[in-house]
Amino acid sequence: MMKKEKGITLIALIITIIVMMILVGVSLTVALKGGLFTSAKDAAKNTNNEATAERELSNGVVNIDGTSVNIDEYTKPNS
Repeated sequence: MMKKEKGITLIALIITIIVMMILVGVSLTVALKGGLFTSAKDAAKNTNNEATAERELSNGVVNIDGTSVNIDEYTKPNS
């Protein structure tokens, strides 16, 4: 009696690779031509503009947990 081999066949592997390549192609097309990166850059720019406007309105002082804190001290990177 012959032993039945277990495992993935070459045809199944090729089909899987082809399907993945199609998905990558569609994803890249949507991301690049759909303006995904442009939208993300615009959103980042708007966020920075609003943060600057908020900082100017509050004169650099914000209320955090009931304590007035200078925003420059609060947001400075840890050294």
